[in-house]
Amino acid sequence: MKEKVLIVEDEEELAEAVKTMLDFRDYNVELAYNGEEALKQVKKTVFDLIIMDIMMPVKNGIESLKEMRNMGVNTPVILLTAKSQIDDKVEGLDAGANDYLTKPFDKKELLARIRATIRTNNENKKIYNIGNLYFNKGTSELSSSKAVFHLNNKESDILEILLKNRQKNISSSELEKIVWAEEETSHNEVSMYISYLQNKFLALNSTVIINCKNGYKLENK
Repeated sequence: MKEKVLIVEDEEELAEAVKTMLDFRDYNVELAYNGEEALKQVKKTVFDLIIMDIMMPVKNGIESLKEMRNMGVNTPVILLTAKSQIDDKVEGLDAGANDYLTKPFDKKELLARIRATIRTNNENKKIYNIGNLYFNKGTSELSSSKAVFHLNNKESDILEILLKNRQKNISSSELEKIVWAEEETSHNEVSMYISYLQNKFLALNSTVIINCKNGYKLENK
């Protein structure tokens, strides 16, 4: 399957040049020309990599990256910028970037960094499938052919536990011990997060349900 790459760059000629280079190497590439467009794209599509300029109109790369991370988007990001000062690099990395490349850059170096970043991410992520749903634990993204949702930490942990234990019912007490550990919680809070997941399943037109009789269990309708 082709790896999906989002290029976020307001210099259209550069964006098209990088797209052409990646298309030739069999990546599936989409473009956005500012940070606001990028945020709209990641809300509807799961990408394997985002290559994003910092200095852009409407919303710059740092602002967009922070919003993505706050949304729970863990897709690896390579930042591009004409700036070379150490403070700018530190700001980008602190905002959640995985790598940083200063313009003008060598195409061979960009390709090498793309390969390395995707390879590292593929080694770290866990992808589960049940029915028409796909769950990427590494990025906390739950998707179907209709849309994609970015789960919060608790939702992500609960869903992974249910996926790993599809053959049995998991009690509220078991979820509390594993997901909340030393934190104080209650059966009501567990039910609340289960409800959040159920609502996302419905929005994704899922063939999967959470059976809540005698605990919780994933079932494919």
